[in-house]
Amino acid sequence: MTMLLLAIDLPEVGDIKSNKQLLSAFSNQLPILGIFLSTFVLLAVYWLKHTVTTRLMKGADTVYMWLDLLMLAFVALLPFSNGLATAFPDYFVAIAAYSINVIIIGLLSFSAWKHVSFNNRLLKNPVDPLDNKEISEGLWMEPLLAFISLILGYVAIEYAQVPYTLVPIAFWLQTKWAEKRNSAR
Repeated sequence: MTMLLLAIDLPEVGDIKSNKQLLSAFSNQLPILGIFLSTFVLLAVYWLKHTVTTRLMKGADTVYMWLDLLMLAFVALLPFSNGLATAFPDYFVAIAAYSINVIIIGLLSFSAWKHVSFNNRLLKNPVDPLDNKEISEGLWMEPLLAFISLILGYVAIEYAQVPYTLVPIAFWLQTKWAEKRNSAR
């Protein structure tokens, strides 16, 4: 996650002669900070979801490990695609690279969960079908928002990052919904 910070540039000390210039230089970094924050939150949500699903597992088989390793490979690519989107926020190819990266992570995460939960194959205990459905649907949130970002990037590039601002809200709503449903049992 700290590698994401490499995309943020500090102004040269000699270039800044006043508070106004420093504020101007800082304001030029706001879109980059926005992309950094959305990527940071996205990674945090992936980490939280991965933690929840692995706690339900009794072990892993070769297929799961390969799916997980592939997912981690694309997570490791996020600083690159984040840097690309940060350096070229007005170019569709940069936004597409970032969005496709997020979509692939989500697809691999979903596939890993489906592999684990199929006939309770790798689960410690059987998971309630409603919980399984909820987890599966929750794993589609980020790829869906990335797909919307991809479409927005093609149609109106200036709005391409907006769907990612919904990630923490959607995650919070999913969490609250699950808590409410579990307390009603």
